[in-house]
Amino acid sequence: NEGERPILLVESRFQAMRAEKQSWAEDIRLSTNFFQSLMNILKEKRLDQATIGIDGLHNFPFLWGQRIEESFPGIRLVEFGPTLKKLRAYRTPEEIRLVKKSAALVDRAFTEGIKHIKPGKAEWEVIARMDYILKSNGVEKSFNIISQGAKVNAYVPSERKIKKKGMVFTEITANYGGYWTQLARAVSLGKPDKGLVKLHQVAVQAIKTALPYLKPGFKVADSMSVMEGYVKSSGLDCMPVYGHIVGIDMVEDRPSPQNQTEIVPGMVFIVHPWPILDGSSLLWGETYLTTEKGNQRLNRVGDELIVL
Repeated sequence: NEGERPILLVESRFQAMRAEKQSWAEDIRLSTNFFQSLMNILKEKRLDQATIGIDGLHNFPFLWGQRIEESFPGIRLVEFGPTLKKLRAYRTPEEIRLVKKSAALVDRAFTEGIKHIKPGKAEWEVIARMDYILKSNGVEKSFNIISQGAKVNAYVPSERKIKKKGMVFTEITANYGGYWTQLARAVSLGKPDKGLVKLHQVAVQAIKTALPYLKPGFKVADSMSVMEGYVKSSGLDCMPVYGHIVGIDMVEDRPSPQNQTEIVPGMVFIVHPWPILDGSSLLWGETYLTTEKGNQRLNRVGDELIVL
């Protein structure tokens, strides 16, 4: 019944407070037993002949399905995952505003944070500064990692001291208003070696080569195949990690040369090739929004390899 108000079940008062602030659902109910709450709602709304869509029907507990069939013989359970996935891929104008704000804050955190990348400073100090900028401007969740040395081995920050020379990699991922964006960049302490210069040039150009195919009318696989192909044609290997299709979750789906999803306007992609040269590697990328005719880069941080 389209006239019925949707019901949102939450587990805690904290979740209820957030839902009241951010969700379009007006009927928000606390529940410590999801299945019992579901059964009560079916009775309350007299949904004895309803079709219930489930995201991941194959994971739905068998006993729950059995109980529903016994209590409501007319109810039909169907898989709703693919339909929900399409709905989650689309961004309304308000959601786009939030995504753009998230990207702007990530840019600011990087620009300000790298000023603290100095020999002798602990990785904690660098990431703490980046996280402070994010959290003090409304970012609810962040996932920030750092790596030192010629090969990107992304890990959480520690007491490790920043070295005098070499590459420092940072990946800043922020959730603002419920939506994720990410920026992956590296800086060089001192003059970068030839390997890092090559990795950087290939990563940047691989993204640029792929972007004409990251738009409606193409499948996800098209742009990712082009990106991977460019890296390999440059004489480098490529880690099979090409980015994220993001939204409410940081990983709604994975872009890859095998992903046959049709690209539609309003999808948000984190595109980050990961080229490998001998014992060195570089993860490099940023966030893009697909539009009616193309794509829009949301992160404004430039493509240059910054030397500190």
